[in-house]
Amino acid sequence: MQLLERYNDALRLTEDVTIAQLNRILDSSFNRLVRRTRIQIRSGKPAADRNVALLQEFRQLVPAFRPDRTDAYDRVLRSLLRTAEGRGLTVARQLLQDIAPSRQRINVSIPIEATVSAAAQARGYLRRHGEQFATTATELVAQGVAEGRPTDAITKDLRLRLGVVKSRADVIARTESLRAYNTASNQYYAANGIDLVMWYATSDDRTCPICNARAGRLYKRASTNAPCHPRCRCYLAPWDPEIASIDPDYAAMPRRHREEVSKVATMGPADLNKAAVFEQFAPQPADPGL
Repeated sequence: MQLLERYNDALRLTEDVTIAQLNRILDSSFNRLVRRTRIQIRSGKPAADRNVALLQEFRQLVPAFRPDRTDAYDRVLRSLLRTAEGRGLTVARQLLQDIAPSRQRINVSIPIEATVSAAAQARGYLRRHGEQFATTATELVAQGVAEGRPTDAITKDLRLRLGVVKSRADVIARTESLRAYNTASNQYYAANGIDLVMWYATSDDRTCPICNARAGRLYKRASTNAPCHPRCRCYLAPWDPEIASIDPDYAAMPRRHREEVSKVATMGPADLNKAAVFEQFAPQPADPGL
């Protein structure tokens, strides 16, 4: 499964670039909001009016999605997901080629509308954290003004809250990237008659207990999805029972992978309250004995 690790590592590099871009966008928006906050603090407005105005300002950290226009957030997320989809199709094609080199393949392409929809969903997750930032930031400013704190001290507190939004953007980008990667692969498998998949979990200290328990298990392709939690790095690889019936080495692959993953130290339980919650219930293996 070195192929999966190579593509996973390549996708991580793309995610790193995307997250750096999102952070720059958030920083630029935040600096603009700080300037407006200073103006509001000096405006002399009644506290209630000032707080309403600040709340509206802070909501612009991650503006509401506009279907009729594209902003920097949308462009960055669409680029990431399009890359992930392309790699998902490529790795799925290569894995099927390795299983049965002579088998005819049906080509699959992901409509741009699907990418736009997936990016809008990711944008929605980020927007929710932007709303939380707006509410908290407004309260921080109101409290700071009431206590007579210096504007620079208030700004420092706001930047700490920005850090929370950045951490959520990181989780969203990495999770939605893997979702697009696996979704594209799944569509390729469906078009080419693959009904079973093997759960492939990264076999190192990144593997959490949730994914450790699924490593090497076989599932019906139509009844399971990856990622199964924020930051999940798992992949659903194609499985052909006919090949397993005649190739003992191929048939032993799930067991070998499960043993490999079980040998490594695992992290603590995945925090399903982070950023966004995806699959909540574990799918049932197609064959519990495998």
